[in-house]
Amino acid sequence: MKPLPKIGFTYHFFDDGKHSEERHYICKCERILTKEEAKSEIIKRYDHKKNKLIDDNLISIWEINKKDADFLFANDTDFFIECSCPNYDKENNLWFVRTKEGTWFSMNIQNSWQSGYLDVDAEIFNNIIEKCYENNYNPFKYLNEQYEKLNI
Repeated sequence: MKPLPKIGFTYHFFDDGKHSEERHYICKCERILTKEEAKSEIIKRYDHKKNKLIDDNLISIWEINKKDADFLFANDTDFFIECSCPNYDKENNLWFVRTKEGTWFSMNIQNSWQSGYLDVDAEIFNNIIEKCYENNYNPFKYLNEQYEKLNI
């Protein structure tokens, strides 16, 4: 089981769970909610039947995502993690819940493309860096550009 991120810290995010430099973003942990707190957290989500954004609570949104991706999301989650990732989605924060493997994956909420892997212990990121060096490629130019976009 992967650990919880820390509020205010930055982490690596991989769009659609694809572990590559092209799908790499940096996000910041803004809040962590318990399941109980998530029941009263109302956010906008896209309703495909109504073709518009509607208000809903995080638990309902999680249930929809579990149903749509039952192969991915765990039957239960201990926390809901909110992260900002402006280089990925400028308008909306991402919300992560547990996967069946105990990792963190974001839910599709306002868009159908908001899903991705939160690399809280940098395991995936470190593997990518290692492969870059094996191929005589310096990844730090790219990383500096990512951090500059965040103004960190």
